[in-house]
Amino acid sequence: MKILFFDMEFANGKIPGSVYSFGYVRTDRNFRLTDPQTDLLINPDCEWNDYVRRNILAYQMSTVKQASLFSAYYKRLKKLLCRSDLVVGFAVKNDTTALRKACERYGLKPLSFRCLDLERVCRSLRDYPQAHGLDGYVRAYTGIDPANRHRSDGDAYATMLLLKGICEKHGVDARDVAKIYAAAFMDSLPQEMQEGKRGKRAAQEGEPAAPDKAAKR
Repeated sequence: MKILFFDMEFANGKIPGSVYSFGYVRTDRNFRLTDPQTDLLINPDCEWNDYVRRNILAYQMSTVKQASLFSAYYKRLKKLLCRSDLVVGFAVKNDTTALRKACERYGLKPLSFRCLDLERVCRSLRDYPQAHGLDGYVRAYTGIDPANRHRSDGDAYATMLLLKGICEKHGVDARDVAKIYAAAFMDSLPQEMQEGKRGKRAAQEGEPAAPDKAAKR
């Protein structure tokens, strides 16, 4: 079983798809690393938010500007996100939206995958109702203070520690958590885009597409 844990950072929240780093680790079902902790630096090719530049960016600006554009990483990201058995993140809505917008920005096909959102899992469990955010939940479940904050690979590793801590506390494995908390999954594409893909696929296969409910009214 290949489990991918990922996180992303953005240069400017007002510019859709302004991804400047994609961090990840990949493990087996027992949380043994199969891919090392990695931070992919991406040139966002946009104006930076001042707060991000001064307080969040963990690298020299010159290093990020020398990195390749998002399109150069597309195939690698597709392989990671679409070919892992389980994709896991924390508060993933902004991440999946940014990925979709970055693909649109560079004329690339949006990446379609499902992601287990550990923030939703933690809120459903309510083991530590006073905990908040990735750092808070990691400390509560593991007693570990996460390192490399504001680096995508650091947050990806912290997300792995969190799922491992949840599994150890409840005596289950990652597959059990994915099954029990199926409602905590988030699709990378909004429903209307998924329906459009299904309709297009049906047309290509010579099958009638699902009826348009709005047309019936």
